[in-house]
Amino acid sequence: MPCQVYCIGIDASTQFLDTHGLPGHTRRRLPNSPESHGELATILSALREGGNDVLVVMEASGGCERGLHHALAAAGVATAIVNPKRVRDFARSNGWLAKTDRVDARALKAFGEANRPRATPIPEPVRAELIELLDYRDQVLAEITARSHQIEHFHSEAMRQVAGAALEALRGQAAELAEQIAMTVYCDAELSRRAALLRSFKGVGPLTSAMLVAYLPELGSLNEKQVASLAGLAPFACDSGTLRGVRRIYGGRAKVRHALFHVARIGLRWNPVLKKLYERLKARGKAGKVALVACMRKALVMLNALLKAGEPWDPDHEAKKADQAALRKTATAVAEATSPAAA
Repeated sequence: MPCQVYCIGIDASTQFLDTHGLPGHTRRRLPNSPESHGELATILSALREGGNDVLVVMEASGGCERGLHHALAAAGVATAIVNPKRVRDFARSNGWLAKTDRVDARALKAFGEANRPRATPIPEPVRAELIELLDYRDQVLAEITARSHQIEHFHSEAMRQVAGAALEALRGQAAELAEQIAMTVYCDAELSRRAALLRSFKGVGPLTSAMLVAYLPELGSLNEKQVASLAGLAPFACDSGTLRGVRRIYGGRAKVRHALFHVARIGLRWNPVLKKLYERLKARGKAGKVALVACMRKALVMLNALLKAGEPWDPDHEAKKADQAALRKTATAVAEATSPAAA
């Protein structure tokens, strides 16, 4: 049995680590450096080895938390990376309206004590590299979009030429990153196998499959409701008394939804299952975005089933399933009609 339960909140920024709950230090500020990571890992590992239950809670901070997360995980210290919005809402509910590093560390400790979030595993080295490549490509694409809008407003021809050359360089960099992403997936046997299964589904290309295997490693191991909730495609009720509000999707992994949006958008032209679903919902009076989100969820459920079964997508699967259901219904009706009770 653990001797004592320790929950430590750590707010990570570019330069500092603000802690709350370390033994002997209610509050402590350390530089965000490998030396501090090692010091914290040593202190907390010693606590854990003494039979204590230790949980570190940090929020996703754009990568500032990754170094400490790796150091703590290597030392066997459970570390949960939680959604910053959930922590901020929790802090407001406790009346902590100020937003400082110290307040954030205190809120992380209290949030961990109240919710006991699960430890966040460190991604495998290849998947971690894939995530970094995808994230960096997203930044390059955002820069391309921003500069494309900017170049339209330049009056100077010289400035247009300079901006155009910069745009071409960025586009070339995006293309190189896409090749590196494809090669990273190809060189890993497991990622390559999973990506190949996903690409058998019409609407999923090389980059989309890479995004799904990188950002949703749980795909293929969950049921339909769990995977939809994880991706933020589970509609939430908005009811009160006799009011029945509009259901909306909320939360989940935004980058997974972004990938599935492209799957659904392309699938409306090339995937018969998604196209049929979209047309049926539109015929029932559903808004275009509602029907598109339904196609995203349908695609996710089918991709989850593909990886779970370990077999490529069969375009006739839905038709075969409907035929089997019709046969079962007919067989049941015949059995009931010929049973002694019916006679």
